[in-house]
Amino acid sequence: MITIPRRLLCLFACFIGAIASMTLSQAEAADQLIRSRPVSQGNTVATRTSTTHSGWSPQGNSQSVQRHQAASNRKPTSVSRPANGSVKQVGYLDGGCDCAECSSAGVLGGPGCGMEASCGLEVGCGLEEYGVCSCDACSGDLMSGCDSGFCDGGCDGMCGGAEIDCFPLFLPILRVDWSRFSFFAGSQAFKSPMNYPALDVAGQPRGGSGSFGYYQGFNEGRDLRNWLGLDLSAQLGVRATQTNLDGEEFTSGRMHQVFVTGGLFRRVDYGLQYGLVVDYLNQDWYYQSDLLQLRGELSWKVSACHEFGFQFMAGVTDQIVTTEAGGFTSSETIEPVDQYRAFYRRAMGTTGHMTAFLGGTSEEHFIWGSEMEIPLQTNWSLLVGSAYFSPGDDAALDANEAEGWNLSIGFAFRPGVTGPKQRYRNPLFNVADNGSFFVFRR
Repeated sequence: MITIPRRLLCLFACFIGAIASMTLSQAEAADQLIRSRPVSQGNTVATRTSTTHSGWSPQGNSQSVQRHQAASNRKPTSVSRPANGSVKQVGYLDGGCDCAECSSAGVLGGPGCGMEASCGLEVGCGLEEYGVCSCDACSGDLMSGCDSGFCDGGCDGMCGGAEIDCFPLFLPILRVDWSRFSFFAGSQAFKSPMNYPALDVAGQPRGGSGSFGYYQGFNEGRDLRNWLGLDLSAQLGVRATQTNLDGEEFTSGRMHQVFVTGGLFRRVDYGLQYGLVVDYLNQDWYYQSDLLQLRGELSWKVSACHEFGFQFMAGVTDQIVTTEAGGFTSSETIEPVDQYRAFYRRAMGTTGHMTAFLGGTSEEHFIWGSEMEIPLQTNWSLLVGSAYFSPGDDAALDANEAEGWNLSIGFAFRPGVTGPKQRYRNPLFNVADNGSFFVFRR
């Protein structure tokens, strides 16, 4: 005798319930669309005539005739349109555009900036509950996805309000709303004055070259509306890098870096958008350092797709470090470079964007570069970034040592689809890297 585990039966029942719920919702939407259309009197007469003269009228068609008569007696339903077109402008506190509202209006989620993700592919509420099949597990504040309004009405539709008998596991379950996260990895190449050690014991400069390696990390955003009642979100991310894998001509050590970025921001559909984060950098190479900087952004969204603004990076700490290169030990002071950038950003879908910037630094550099996140599929994006620091004529260091650049390419993966509601908590800042956190020696 074949025994089917109850857990499998439970998941199968939830799946059937979800399909049924989606079918019913589509039928209700179609019915609302039919009711909103005015019924032509001429078509009603033609329908009645064709029914009367069809030759024979079986008893089973009487209900169909009654439905046609009821439809002919309906009054057209007037639908008011907003003044700004077919898409209603929403504010942050309104919770964004819900999927049901988007589907009825013919919108697939997010501003119409191209490369839009489908609204109906959001993460299902019950799929995060492995081993717990009761629909009550999705109610209340047990799941972060539900308390954010992500699963509005989804739990009742999954099982129809019925309890399914399952064996309790009596094990702790880590409930994580993966739709808040973005995981990324790729390769990078960069150069800064720290790629050239200080003078040796004879007073001669040492050689140096750029660094190449790999990076990986994550970035997470969450809204603070339920906690503070303000139009603010928070973000926290970490980036780890491994470069100079075979050392340099002055050291055999590899370079390891850890960037941590955390702070607050506010995203809007139109108008003023801003944010402020703290960047921390730990470096372990031929020297060890711990540095901090502030990074802020103030911009104006002229439309859902176009944005102009200003960014700044301000060093908070400097540090005297001990360097050991080529058998010679010395000490020097390093610090983050203050940066000032004007930028233009073009949105591409809910998560994608293209940003071009130019500006200067406190060390007389001229900066220009770009950043792009290009949506590839529902959960995947291509990341490309570049920045070049061109030194001024009066730089204290030689031009080839004072210049800097950063190139990176990689992929980002989001386990949960970022829907219309979630675009407000999508992190405004990328986790710091060697382009946004530029280290200089005094």
